[in-house]
Amino acid sequence: MEANITYRKQRSGGWEAGRVLAVILGGFILLVGLPLAFAGTALMGVTSAMDDGSGYIGVRGFDFETGTQALVFKEMHIEDIVIDRIEGPAVRYWTPRPGDFLKMKFTLESNNGKEVFIGIIDEAHALNYLGASRYETVTNFRMDDPFDGHPYITYQLHNGNEITMDPLSMNIWAAYATGDDVTLEWEPEEGDYWVVIMNADLTPGVDMESGVGVKIPFLSFIGKGILLGGVACLAIGGLIIYVGVVRRD
Repeated sequence: MEANITYRKQRSGGWEAGRVLAVILGGFILLVGLPLAFAGTALMGVTSAMDDGSGYIGVRGFDFETGTQALVFKEMHIEDIVIDRIEGPAVRYWTPRPGDFLKMKFTLESNNGKEVFIGIIDEAHALNYLGASRYETVTNFRMDDPFDGHPYITYQLHNGNEITMDPLSMNIWAAYATGDDVTLEWEPEEGDYWVVIMNADLTPGVDMESGVGVKIPFLSFIGKGILLGGVACLAIGGLIIYVGVVRRD
């Protein structure tokens, strides 16, 4: 009578090349996914914390003041968005402008009971209007954190004559607003601009609480995309290690 003999191959003490490859590849994908997930979460958290409720991300609640008739923020340079060549019919439906990617909002509240005026003006017009006038320019603005209520601000005096022309009577502003509590929203166009703040009655002594915000339409999608990409990498990396090592064991 013949006996049934079963042969069992002894398990190797070392790892197979497939398992090593799974650990290396899965580990690399995990290392890529972890910072992506963190960056996406951080971006979404910061934008949510600094959102003013209308989609603008910014800061407010800090004071500017000057004894002159005008306070000026100079040399705000806006680059145009140029696409040299777009294949296909897309160019007929959409030609990108800076305002498609960035919108700005300025808020002002008078501290001295006077109506304030804020205007955004092309640099060439600004030099014609204010070039020979007496005003102060903000030369340095620094905040230790986004919620710092007492930023470091320095001013530079520009000596000149009294401003006599009512800004509302001049058709030189890219955008403007006036009142006790002012909100000015602006879609930038290519060029070099000044932001000019005055009392509406042209009296010296501008004193106001201000804020500025920007709206980047694609920012929330970017944050979500980075987060989803990170989560996908973590899932794929973990799956590769599980199938290549744990499942095989």
